[in-house]
Amino acid sequence: ALALSAGHAPAQETMKIGGIMSLTGGGASIGKTAEVGWKLAIEDINAAGGILGKKAELVLGDTMTDPTHAVSEVRRLIENEKVEALVGPATSQETIPVVPVATEKKIAQVSSAASTQLTPEAGPFHFSGSVTGLNQMKPNIDFAIDVLKLKKLALISDNGGMSKAAVVEIVDYLKSKGVEPTAVQEFAFRTEDMTPQLFQMRNSGAEAILLINSIGDDSRKLLENRADIGWDVPVLANQTMTNYAVGNAAVVGEEAFKDVYSVQFVGMTYCANDPVGASPFAKFVKRVREQVADVDRMGGASALIPYYIQPMVLAAAINGSGKTDGPSIAAWLQENASKVEMLTGPIQASAKSHFLPAPESIKVVKNPYKPREDGLVERANCGD
Repeated sequence: ALALSAGHAPAQETMKIGGIMSLTGGGASIGKTAEVGWKLAIEDINAAGGILGKKAELVLGDTMTDPTHAVSEVRRLIENEKVEALVGPATSQETIPVVPVATEKKIAQVSSAASTQLTPEAGPFHFSGSVTGLNQMKPNIDFAIDVLKLKKLALISDNGGMSKAAVVEIVDYLKSKGVEPTAVQEFAFRTEDMTPQLFQMRNSGAEAILLINSIGDDSRKLLENRADIGWDVPVLANQTMTNYAVGNAAVVGEEAFKDVYSVQFVGMTYCANDPVGASPFAKFVKRVREQVADVDRMGGASALIPYYIQPMVLAAAINGSGKTDGPSIAAWLQENASKVEMLTGPIQASAKSHFLPAPESIKVVKNPYKPREDGLVERANCGD
């Protein structure tokens, strides 16, 4: 998936990469997925020669799903464990408080947080492997308007940092397309009931639901509640829906995914004539199925990808720059990210944005619960 520039000399020393994530607490399920994805990446990095000739070593820190504890753990990883770079956390709520600590210590960090607050000014050495909330939803909005020919769209989001920051931008983008949202609703993480919000959106005359959220359980709950009230309208959701669709379909049934569209990295999608098993992601899926016994419970190989790519990006940047300090890594990525081959699709970086996925890397998919035998999901519009 990634050509590393390090040599193949025996690695006598180790280079510590800190992994900060919710290993316990409410986000523990994400933590296990992240740990597996990181360890697979470390294996591949070391198989390719390591980082600057040293064997990469993963050192874990637990946020306990608590931003305050996350700050303490990052300090421990940097000051006591002497990690030279960081991966994680998953959510914006946990990432935003720890970025200043890493910045102060000039430590490069790659997380999966998607809050637009994470600018290069706020985190000069922080990069995200996620697509911003707006850029996850732009393809959905274009698809709804241009392909499905729908104009009455309602927006619902969770109350997390990424979603809250994105809602204003999504509404502005809708308006730029000549569409005023019929309703804008919000729900709390791991809500037990979304029917009040869904009733309000249905009463607004919405022809489709735009969903942006961060937790697979909430994606499932929306589909459950949509079925509960008998509201048969399309759902156009962000990557969370795709990444947890297989597991959620096992709980709620495939019928709950009728008229559900979502988005995914282009490298993880297929069109009708694409050969089975040939893509880098398909080969990753095969390996994961052989090595990770409970991968389906985690949401499948696609759920590992947001975390797998994080150490890979750092390894490429450190090997490319020949240095481990945050300023050097950031400068290298801003200049060279587009040359790094990732199994998800093209990436980019600039002095204005450290969100790595390029706009063309994200595509609308259909039937996200039903990946092809090689793990890829079907593109909804192969002409785009």
